Amino acid sequence: MLKVQVVLVALVSYCLAVPIDTTNFCKDELKAGGVTEFFARNVAHRLHSISLEDIQKYFSAGVTEENNIPTVNKDLESGDRVLDHAPPTGYDDIFTTGALKYLDLILRNMDKGHYSITNFSVLEKIAHILHMNELWSRASTHYQVLLLQPPTPETCLCVSNSDLNGITQELNLLALKIKYPGITSGEYEKLKEMAKLGYDIDYSYGKLDAPQPPAGYDIDYSLGKRDAPLPPPGYDIDYSYGKTEDPSASFQKKVMEFDFSGEESEVVERVSKELVDGDKGMALHLDSEAGWAYWKEKMTSMKEVGNYEFALFMYCKLNQ
Repeated sequence: MLKVQVVLVALVSYCLAVPIDTTNFCKDELKAGGVTEFFARNVAHRLHSISLEDIQKYFSAGVTEENNIPTVNKDLESGDRVLDHAPPTGYDDIFTTGALKYLDLILRNMDKGHYSITNFSVLEKIAHILHMNELWSRASTHYQVLLLQPPTPETCLCVSNSDLNGITQELNLLALKIKYPGITSGEYEKLKEMAKLGYDIDYSYGKLDAPQPPAGYDIDYSLGKRDAPLPPPGYDIDYSYGKTEDPSASFQKKVMEFDFSGEESEVVERVSKELVDGDKGMALHLDSEAGWAYWKEKMTSMKEVGNYEFALFMYCKLNQ
């Protein structure tokens, strides 16, 4: 931490004497640290459901509730979209294996429609939490290497500043996608109108080019902040793991510049019109072998560099 403070003081002092483009400074530092232009998006995906216990298991056993690791709020009815500290989940220690702890977590919250992810079935929520553990486990390997070969303080200064590097923006966008699947599809209003006719659309792991569901296809989306605009009865769109392809530079720029503050109803309206990426949700439910093949492909197509980037973020937040 002292090293980062010294670097920060030096940087601020330098900025007072000579104007500097901090954004470009960090772009150069992040590139030198092996980080891609999709750093914020990759890190946000791995952060969005992490808990205190997960951090302790995969990264640092001594981490406390004041951990400075941001995450998406699992309580979808809360007004706090993104939390500053990953909270404890409360895994039941009556079980000794991680698998049963995760299963218990999902099943003891299975009747709460506002918990975790809109419209995911119980099986899909189980698959999701196991998928996240796979990513954290892979990132943990990179984390151990970073403990032996640490990044520079300058790199950590840029990596750990979530407001500057875009992680905060990506977490806010991801939180809204989880709560309002299809919000960035470009057809959000149309989907809500379709819902009145009984259509069902599911939130997905990424942008999809799947055909529109046939007439009569069911949707059960019904969550949202109580004073926010709720999808009409019968609307069902499922959260996705992320777009199939990486976002364009222009879309990333829009996300970086977007103002996520304000009344949620107003934010939802602006996001649906200004941050369109074509993400229509999951094409297949996890209710068949074909569905699992689709989900498995989405899970395993994520690039390993994203796990390294997440490990770098965790190292800099927990050790510098």
